Amino acid sequence: MLQDYVHKWWMPFAWIMLWSVVSVPLAIYYEHGMMMQHGEALQLAYGTAWVQRTELYAALWPYLLNLFALLWFFSHDGTTRWAAFWAGLVALARIGAPVALINMSSVPVGTEHYIDWHALRFVLWFQDFEMLILMAVVWGAFSRFAGNGSTSSAHGAYYAEA
Repeated sequence: MLQDYVHKWWMPFAWIMLWSVVSVPLAIYYEHGMMMQHGEALQLAYGTAWVQRTELYAALWPYLLNLFALLWFFSHDGTTRWAAFWAGLVALARIGAPVALINMSSVPVGTEHYIDWHALRFVLWFQDFEMLILMAVVWGAFSRFAGNGSTSSAHGAYYAEA
C-alpha cells in the first residue's frame, strides 16, 4: 500500500510544497544567527547589517533538500518520472534564484564578499513566495495532462482531434 502511495505522479510536487513549509522557516532561523557587521568597520559607506556571503550561503542549506524530488526519477511509472523532472527543475530554480541574487548584490571587501542583509532579506523572502507560486503553477499545469493517479492513463484522447 505504501508502495502505491509513494509512486503517485504528484508526490515530487508534494515533496517540494511540503518541504517549503519546513525549509523557509528553517532558513530564516539560520539567517537570524548570522553575524552582522557595521558598514564603517568594513569601510563601506552605509549599513549596519553586512554579512559574509559564505555565511548566507550556509544559512540557505535547507533548500538543497528540495532536490530529493529527483528521487522519483526511479519510479516505475513514466508520468511520475516526468513529474520528477519538472519538480526537479523547480527545485533547481529554488536554489539558483537566491544564489544569483546573493552573487549580484555582494560587495568585495578585501578577500571576502559581503551582503547588505537589510536590503537583501526582503527580496530573498519574497523570492521564496514566488518559488512557491511557481511550484503550484507547474503542479497545476502538469496535473492537467497527467491524469488522476499513477495507474491511470493521461487524457491524450481528450485532446486528440476526431
